[in-house]
Amino acid sequence: MTRIPPPATVDTLRGEPSRAGEGGVKPTGWAVWILLASAALLGVAVPLVLATVSGGLAIPHNDAWSYGRIAQTFGYSGHIELLGWNRSALFGQFVVLGPLARSLVAQHLFVAALSVVALAAVYDLVVTTAGRVRASLAVLIVAVWPGFGLLATSFMLDVPAMAAIMVCLAVGRRALRGQSIPLLVASIGVGFWGFTIREQALAAPAAVLLVGITFALRSHRRRDVITIGCVGAVLGLAMVGFELGRQSYGAGDPPVIAVPENLIRVGGTVLAQGYFLLALVVSPALLLVARPWRWGRVPLLAAVVTAAVAVVAVDYFGRRAFFVGNYLDPAGPYWAAGNSRPAEIFPISSWTLVVSLACISAVLLAGILVQRARSTDPVLGIFVTLVVLGNLASALSGQTLYDRYWLLAVPPLLAMVLAKRPADSVAQVRGSQLIIRRVAVGAVLAVLAAFSTAITAAGFAYDGARWDAAEALVAAGVPATDINAGLEWNGFHSAVGMSPPGSWKFPGNRSCYLVAAAPQPDREADSVRTYRPFLIAGEAHLWVYDEGCPPA
Repeated sequence: MTRIPPPATVDTLRGEPSRAGEGGVKPTGWAVWILLASAALLGVAVPLVLATVSGGLAIPHNDAWSYGRIAQTFGYSGHIELLGWNRSALFGQFVVLGPLARSLVAQHLFVAALSVVALAAVYDLVVTTAGRVRASLAVLIVAVWPGFGLLATSFMLDVPAMAAIMVCLAVGRRALRGQSIPLLVASIGVGFWGFTIREQALAAPAAVLLVGITFALRSHRRRDVITIGCVGAVLGLAMVGFELGRQSYGAGDPPVIAVPENLIRVGGTVLAQGYFLLALVVSPALLLVARPWRWGRVPLLAAVVTAAVAVVAVDYFGRRAFFVGNYLDPAGPYWAAGNSRPAEIFPISSWTLVVSLACISAVLLAGILVQRARSTDPVLGIFVTLVVLGNLASALSGQTLYDRYWLLAVPPLLAMVLAKRPADSVAQVRGSQLIIRRVAVGAVLAVLAAFSTAITAAGFAYDGARWDAAEALVAAGVPATDINAGLEWNGFHSAVGMSPPGSWKFPGNRSCYLVAAAPQPDREADSVRTYRPFLIAGEAHLWVYDEGCPPA
């Protein structure tokens, strides 16, 4: 295979340049371990503790009511039964568990383990061009992504797919640079596994194969072209076979094409909200490396244009709806899974701070991306492009996009932002400037970590409170199918899942008792339950209404 030369790397936050694999200056060991330990603590360990204490480790969350129930059925019977709320592939996520899939706790611990794999792969993606300390910083940034803790402790598809994608990219780059066919096959194999979890994972093996075939064609290595082409053909056949098999099951949830009337508005909204979200997440890295006073005309122009877009975006979206919804919302994560919009748990002042940070970071990110466009790793560059185009295409076909769909683009962006350029030198970041940058990075990391932990706690608190309210009714003699406590409860206890698929309708279920997150107009609640929205702090309420169903 044709070798892709490794780029220059940097091994410290100060910026001492070296060459990959040439034993350059080693970073301070404690800095690496502190950053990695912090990532494991904030991204995995703390969420697991919160899930255990709140009881969230044993109940489904968000869309995972369907994934977890399908997995349980497979664990008990060995058969696959879909439920009409499973648009993504997902088979690869639960088949590997076998009998362990019977337990929701085992499912969640499996995803937590995969979150560690994903973070390790992120390190590998960044270390080649940025060095060990900056790679460790990238891992920490991903771990404090708002919502990562919830995704790492539920049977949602995002983290398992991310683990497969990041490993595919990391191994694929090593295969191309080391001329290793076995590593290439392993990379594409892991990428295919990711595809069987979520179809969007195809972007990873596609990026690896596209770069490989391009370099092979440029070097006129016919043998390499044939080898990579054969690997790609096998991948294509495997995907077709998998899709044909998957579509043979009933109660699937295929996407319905509903092209929006205003494609420009929808496309602009998707790209703008996704971009500001990504800028917010990578903000610590931007504060570490951005030097606008050294930018040329084009990066400065890009930054100015982005600043103008940010002003328009704040006015157009407003502060509360500035980010695409789902996990990042003032009312808490995926609040729509319940009944009614709960009271906002984040004050508008804190949300203003987050929006402001996103806007400032967006300006810096624009200049850095333009400045470093030509030096971007081709595999990561193509992958990010495919992710953006895929999200855009999904939105333009009428599909709903969520903030977690952009998580996959964060590690490659960090690799681009944190990569050391040959023109950089130690003198540019020494002394007081270095101290100021480190303080700024630490402060923003602390804000994001606190924000992410609050979102994680709020998710577990909201889910647990609704589940407990429903279980109290069951203990009083009410059938589980006569209780409407939100998407997870309704779906997990329904007889046959959703019908028609994606309709939010559960045949056989009755809303005899309603568990609502807000009081219903002109109605008196049967009871009001109080819970702490952050598990250990705050006060929130659920209203339980007797709908007066006749006996079944």
